[in-house]
Amino acid sequence: AEPPLVSFAARNHPWEKAMKIVFVYADSKEEWNSSEWRCAVPYRAINRNGRHQAFMIGIEDFAHHDPQADEICQAADIIVVERNLFGPVLSAIQYWKARDKVVLADFDDAYHLMHPSNHNYSYWIQGVRHDNGQKVEPPPLTQFKWGLRLVHAATTPSRRLADDWRAYTEMIYIPNYIDLNLYQNASVQEHEGIIIGWGGSVSHYQSFVDSGLIPALQRLCRARPHVRIMFCGNDVRVVKQLNLPKDQLIHVPWVPHNQWATVLSQFDIGIAPLAGEYDQRRSWIKVLEYMIMKIPWVASEGPPYEEFRSYGWLVQNTAQAWQRVLLDVVDHWEAYKKEASGEAYLVGLSKSIDENIHLTLKRYAEIYEKVLGQPIAV
Repeated sequence: AEPPLVSFAARNHPWEKAMKIVFVYADSKEEWNSSEWRCAVPYRAINRNGRHQAFMIGIEDFAHHDPQADEICQAADIIVVERNLFGPVLSAIQYWKARDKVVLADFDDAYHLMHPSNHNYSYWIQGVRHDNGQKVEPPPLTQFKWGLRLVHAATTPSRRLADDWRAYTEMIYIPNYIDLNLYQNASVQEHEGIIIGWGGSVSHYQSFVDSGLIPALQRLCRARPHVRIMFCGNDVRVVKQLNLPKDQLIHVPWVPHNQWATVLSQFDIGIAPLAGEYDQRRSWIKVLEYMIMKIPWVASEGPPYEEFRSYGWLVQNTAQAWQRVLLDVVDHWEAYKKEASGEAYLVGLSKSIDENIHLTLKRYAEIYEKVLGQPIAV
């Protein structure tokens, strides 16, 4: 997942200032997901665009002043630090602020609203490390709040999440735009019947259990034996809760991001359950991926998918509502597939990173000018 070195040599006209942006990514190779959307996707688009320049470094290298990471940060105008605003990362933020760097935070989850069923609750809220059980004092959420007060601004792909944290720093809404290159060449695998699919991290247990979706899927599978459920991810708790016949459940463990589109291409219908306040701060990723892949979709009502209401189904969180709509999509799949291949697909294309990177750069330039008083032409 680690990107190649990108030169900061000037590629612009001498009378124009190009922005040099460093993304400090937090995901490990084994969990690579948020860093793909929030760091790698804009990083690649900025460098494809050619007007400005971007680089990526790991958060450990940033925090501990790895010589190459320091050299990159020294050449930068803007440093975007992903998520882990605690420990030595806070000192590194102060270090670069003192050297006239504009430092932004970026995060995409509502850590302050985590449900105890969330795999990361024990770490963020209770301060217990997953790897060795040691206590982190103060808990990461407390340090995260300190970090937000340190940075010049923070970016997030959820408007509601931005509203939650405005008391701590200036909050900027930057959606998760999609890199079409990762989806358009996916090899489609032929199969019989109808596959209803979902994929995600271990933070979605509540999404399934409290949305009414599980009993709806169980009833649907009994009523339509040709339907199979494809659950993609490592949360076996959901697989056990589904309790479906073996021939109607396909469990696909986590796959690297560059293989995800091939898995996604097997979905005939996509689902996107949400439940609780934590989920209301998620981004539009799941539904946007379905639209790009021309997959008819059904999702929970709520802010994350409201913008795409006209291009799929938004349902109330009851088993009856889920079952009724999914049954209709299964029974009239050809018609829904045709719809998903029309305007919904075009709207998905309009959310590509290359079509929208200028909007992200514009927000960066505005913060840069506000902090340092120097305009940058986007």
